[in-house]
Amino acid sequence: MPRSSGGRSKTAPLRIRVGCALAFAFFFAGALAASEPIVYGTIETQTAAGPLRGFWAKVHLDAPGIHVGATEPLTPAAGDPAGTEVKLLPVNQWAQANGATLAINASFFAMINPKPGPGEDKVRYTTGAASDIRGLSKGEHGLVSPARVMGGRGDPALLVYADHARAAYATDADLADVRCAVAGIGPSDDGKQPGTLLVEAGRNLGATARVAPKVRHPRTAAGVSADGKTLILLTVEGRQPGYSVGATLPEMADLIIELGARDAVALDGGGSTSFFFKRADGSLITNKPSDGEWRPVGNHLGVWVRWPEAAATLTQKKQP
Repeated sequence: MPRSSGGRSKTAPLRIRVGCALAFAFFFAGALAASEPIVYGTIETQTAAGPLRGFWAKVHLDAPGIHVGATEPLTPAAGDPAGTEVKLLPVNQWAQANGATLAINASFFAMINPKPGPGEDKVRYTTGAASDIRGLSKGEHGLVSPARVMGGRGDPALLVYADHARAAYATDADLADVRCAVAGIGPSDDGKQPGTLLVEAGRNLGATARVAPKVRHPRTAAGVSADGKTLILLTVEGRQPGYSVGATLPEMADLIIELGARDAVALDGGGSTSFFFKRADGSLITNKPSDGEWRPVGNHLGVWVRWPEAAATLTQKKQP
């Protein structure tokens, strides 16, 4: 498995718990078996700053019955402020409303004309708030938000096709045959923050990815295996002393490389970091958002197990 170019971050060995969507198995590293279209697990490790916990999932993109999608274009409504691209919605509500098996938060976003609530001195993220996606976002039914292009290079993005994916710098011109796309954030306007991919060709680029790469925060990332057939989703908890202190972006890069990613992108994090997984028995595996509740976010990335296509490939086993 590839290592980062700068060596591993100073964390203890990972303790990884593993399961499988609809079929549980002791499985970590290497290619996914056809009978295991979604494999998930948790990460527990120790850093110099304290404990670090997270959730991950691997999706076999060419397995029968697997479908990946993202937030679709908004139907305009009277009264929407100028620049409205999405309406905020928590990941768990989006997943349940759309029947997704697995979902995470995705791109960075900004509310339009945010105002504090009555008697409050700060702005809250509220469900339904009109917002702008910062960079590329595409659903199956069209473009939600165009890519930013800075210095001739597009956003660091996750591009999902019918049976494979890639993480790469992308502009709107790169979207032919792309089923859905979400993105991290590229260079700052002043050029002082590079805004690179999190991982490129197996190299840890966390130090130059955005945002605040050296600071521990809750984090979300998406990566792709070398053959493009495995999508890797990773969230790390943070801002919760004694439970999880969060990760730097170099640490996130190390973790997702360990999970098998050759290329990866850092998505929105902080209070936005969300992980939702619905198991075969209907029980839920979710993260513990740092806000104390699910934050409404701008867009979402989801995975569906479609029946009956997947039924023939899945066997029920006991969870370890």
